[in-house]
Amino acid sequence: MSSSVLCAHFDTPEGRWTLVSEFTTEDAANQFVPHIGPKLGGDDLSMGASVEPRPPTPPTAVSAKFNAPSTLMVSGGLMFGDSVPNMSVKAPHALANRPTHVMMFQASEPVPQNEPIENSVSKSKPHGKGLVTKSTSSFVTRIVTNENLARWIIDPRTTYILFNAPKCFNVVGMQPDNRGETLARLDMTLASPTCYDVIGGSSRFDVVLGFVRGNIVWYEPVSGKYSRLNKNSGYAPAVVCVKWMPNSDTLFMVGMADGAVMVMDRTKDEFVVPQMTHAHTVFAPAETRPKTNPVSFWRVSNKPITSIEFSPDSQYVAITSEDGTLRIIDHQKESLCDVYESYFGGLTCCAWSNDQKYVVTGGKDDLVTVWSYYDKCVVARGQGHKSWVRGVAFDNVQCGATYRFFSVGDDAQLLVWDLSLAALHRPRTHTARVAASPTSRARVSLENVSARSRGDAPHGTVHARMPKDSVAVLQPLVSEAIHDTPLCSLSITRDLLVTACRKGVVKVWKRPKPDSYVPA
Repeated sequence: MSSSVLCAHFDTPEGRWTLVSEFTTEDAANQFVPHIGPKLGGDDLSMGASVEPRPPTPPTAVSAKFNAPSTLMVSGGLMFGDSVPNMSVKAPHALANRPTHVMMFQASEPVPQNEPIENSVSKSKPHGKGLVTKSTSSFVTRIVTNENLARWIIDPRTTYILFNAPKCFNVVGMQPDNRGETLARLDMTLASPTCYDVIGGSSRFDVVLGFVRGNIVWYEPVSGKYSRLNKNSGYAPAVVCVKWMPNSDTLFMVGMADGAVMVMDRTKDEFVVPQMTHAHTVFAPAETRPKTNPVSFWRVSNKPITSIEFSPDSQYVAITSEDGTLRIIDHQKESLCDVYESYFGGLTCCAWSNDQKYVVTGGKDDLVTVWSYYDKCVVARGQGHKSWVRGVAFDNVQCGATYRFFSVGDDAQLLVWDLSLAALHRPRTHTARVAASPTSRARVSLENVSARSRGDAPHGTVHARMPKDSVAVLQPLVSEAIHDTPLCSLSITRDLLVTACRKGVVKVWKRPKPDSYVPA
């Protein structure tokens, strides 16, 4: 796909979403460049060594064709930044083989609505310095921390963009009156993060990272502390997805490539390899949880786990797998509730609506599928992607009578969907009876883990695959080519949409102002 056909904006009924930032993860990761001698290895760096940011090239505006390299950092619709060189160069092979995942969050209160919105790029040079901490670990080479990180953390105006890059993990901070700065970076010796999740507070935030060789690392950027939670454990399938548990700052859930799901505690250092060979969903009894990691171990599938998302009420978790199923689990009771089958192929991602009525999944059938959590059935299948769907996210700002969600995929397309009764195209054989419930439900029991059984095993309802002509069809509201390589991640907030592709390019889109629609 030629970059000349990529869009710099797209229109929805609420107005025009505008591209305000584009940068590569390689450029952002190199904002702090150590100048401490001819060698840059971990053994050549001393504790607290000062690192100056790389000087930027003269600012250049973003063009519709993206010929002008530029990096802008965005927070709450506010724009700042300086351009960086070599925007069009190809990323290293390591990045091409490991998708870039981007996440955006705000740890404190949002920026006040009366905050002035800047519509020009700040031309000030980066003013932050980094402190490099030498690591004696064979896994982490150095920890780079912005000397003003504590000030950024406690400021309620700060918004963060986090992303993985080859052999490092990066935290970028943005504020209305300051250009974006790299706040923290964790450099690894050989491993590159494949997934991560973050929880934030008023004075700190915790990150958990997963790696392709099975390593699980907890990292706290403010203190610069980190810990490998399963070092030399002997259990090393690739970590595919991680998610912090609701209402906890110590427990998180991990999805593995062998189909297992683990609940881990970041405060426990010892890891004992679980002994479990079952091929279908089983749970470790809560009353027999050990004092070591994993706190709990679930054998969910014999195929890789692809996504984990907790429900808004924090009681349930939606888990997708390469085996083509969406599982709804009551994680508090550790019982399987429902199992839904894809049209065909594996499922790759999922998201809950903010009122918990719907779960949307994307998969290798090129479809986005909407499931009703309360009615326990498939509501619609969205047709529009030309390849595998890699990411879905609800836009909670636009979720009311109509539910708005976004999806991205290997076709490099961003699709916008509106879910409402008016938007559904009923198939010819569609009947009220079919829409109300699945055609087939079967009870399946779950084996207990060991002789220490909890007595009566939990049960789950398997909902059989619905025929194509029995499910309503949903068409996309917007379909735009926004990257020139497969998309792998998106994140949406009150003001911004962030997308990332396999080449390591991150783009930030600003939400339209009310009544700002511009006809094409």
